[in-house]
Amino acid sequence: MFNFRFCFFALLFFLVSCNQQVKTKTTESPADPQIKFQDSTRDVKSITSQKIDNQFHNIAALLCGQKSQANQLNYLFDSASWASHAAFIDSSWQVLEKNRLSAMKTWGKNEFAKPNSKAKVVFYPFSGPDYLTAQAFFPDAQTYIMLGLEPVGKLPDIEKFNNNEALDYTNDFRKSLSDLFDKSYFITQKMLADFQKQKVNGLLPVLSFFIQKTGGEITDVRYLLRYGQDSISEVPYDFDVSAKKPFGVRIFFTQNGKQKSTYYFKYDVSNNFFNDSCVFYKFINAQTQACITYIKSASYLLHANFMSNMRNLILENSIAVVEDDTGIPFDFFEGKNDFDIQLYGAYTKPVKNFPYLKMQKGLQAALHRDSAKVKQLPFHLGYHWGTKKDIIIFAQKKSL
Repeated sequence: MFNFRFCFFALLFFLVSCNQQVKTKTTESPADPQIKFQDSTRDVKSITSQKIDNQFHNIAALLCGQKSQANQLNYLFDSASWASHAAFIDSSWQVLEKNRLSAMKTWGKNEFAKPNSKAKVVFYPFSGPDYLTAQAFFPDAQTYIMLGLEPVGKLPDIEKFNNNEALDYTNDFRKSLSDLFDKSYFITQKMLADFQKQKVNGLLPVLSFFIQKTGGEITDVRYLLRYGQDSISEVPYDFDVSAKKPFGVRIFFTQNGKQKSTYYFKYDVSNNFFNDSCVFYKFINAQTQACITYIKSASYLLHANFMSNMRNLILENSIAVVEDDTGIPFDFFEGKNDFDIQLYGAYTKPVKNFPYLKMQKGLQAALHRDSAKVKQLPFHLGYHWGTKKDIIIFAQKKSL
């Protein structure tokens, strides 16, 4: 089983070291940061109304094993590598749909109906590329904002692959999906290895795969650049980013006739780098007003004092929070007394590789006190995939 203790301390190391470049601050920063478009001739509406036959859609469809008349890359399915890949994805997805995904979608539609009808934004910190789970629970959102420590990367230049390169890439790509398929979450340290440039090259290919596979039609992909504490700029995918590595990406797509987008940011959200003097904090704060926040398999980071800024932002901005026990400690919801709380499943101690963490007494007490109201889960999700003792905390603002 995955060594969670190693992951926790490795993650702390990344939180301290990976974003040292953001320590420099200017004396002024915008009060209400907005994304600046480097390509002023195109706006959001024109991006999302593009034709479906574009490089982003075509590559994502090939990664999904989907053939369509409009896809100029369909001829690649004639090769053994891509044909085998398509067969694997199809069979694996059928198993995933049967064992977990179908139940999640039905259950989420029933349990989260009220916040789903109100919120346009889903905020998913510590997500990695797991758009799949957020979309299953919250399919009606207009915008998904995700963040983690994994690099953004690039889509593969598939047409330039020779047979051996295609075989290597499809093998690496399927390997990068294995933990989510099997365990329902991505493992940070494995992602950092799987998403090396010489392999899948960041999480953009996997994120695009999930958007496309869950019914999205990708129309455009744009990078996000951060200039100190002054601004965040959204630039075209073919913008020369050799001098400045993107810290985020935005994928535009249509789904069920609606125009949507998904953000992913690679950013350290510990207090040193995520505070009210930081342009990224201000951007997230502005974008997540009246959002649904979803937290799963988050390494218990929001239990720590060095994550208090993120924790407070979520509690303040969210009309609803859906999480497992690795998210915000239960006492923060009860202590504020402005949340209605529904519990699902069963609670057990943190997995054995977190021996320094104890069970939450407040959560234990609530489960005992309200045992008759605790609902069962029709699926398994999160770190306790082995024992099947999963818990979901659904905290909804009383004012909703």
